[in-house]
Amino acid sequence: ADQIPNDSILKELYYNPSFQEFLCQTLEVEQLHPHGDPMSSITVHYGTEGKELGWHFDSSAFAITLLLQKPEEGGVFEYLPNIRERNRNENDGSNGSKSGDSFLDALKEGMEEEVQNVLDGTTSPKCADLNPGTLVIFRGRNSLHRVTKVAGNTTRILVVFAYNEKSGIRLDKERMLKHFGRVC
Repeated sequence: ADQIPNDSILKELYYNPSFQEFLCQTLEVEQLHPHGDPMSSITVHYGTEGKELGWHFDSSAFAITLLLQKPEEGGVFEYLPNIRERNRNENDGSNGSKSGDSFLDALKEGMEEEVQNVLDGTTSPKCADLNPGTLVIFRGRNSLHRVTKVAGNTTRILVVFAYNEKSGIRLDKERMLKHFGRVC
C-alpha cells in the first residue's frame, strides 16, 4: 500500500468505516484494524501468462480480495473450505508467526489424507471463476486454496485488503522480504 496513491479509490475503500463495519459483521468479529505495516495493508497481485499460486493455507485468519481484471483463461480460484480445524489462536500468523501456511504444517496437524486427496485429484475443489468487481471474504487459514495458471495476454489483477483483529500487527522482516522483496 505504500506505493498506492493516497487518493486511490482502493485506499478510500480500505479505510472506509462503513466497509470495515460490513466486514466485521460478515466475519463475525468485533473490530478490524488496518495492518500495522504500510506494505501489507493493500497489495495488488498481477498474474501474467503462465503464473499461478499453488495450493496453500493463509497464515492469517481471513482474506478480503477484490478482482480488478480477469484473465482471458485460467486464474480460477479453487478451494476446499474448512479442512483445517480452527484453533483458539486462529489469527496467529498475522503477528509475525511463521507457522500456519504450509503443507508441512497441515501434515503436522494430521491432515495428510485431505491434502493428498487434493493433490492426487481424488477430492475435487470448489471453483470460483470470479468476474471483475467480485469481493471475496474468505477464511484462508482453514481452507486449502490456490489460483490456477493464467493463460492469454490479459493480466489477472487482484487486490488483497489485509486487516487484523488486534491493532499494530506487522509482518516480521523475513515475511516482508519474502512477499515484497524489501523491508519498511
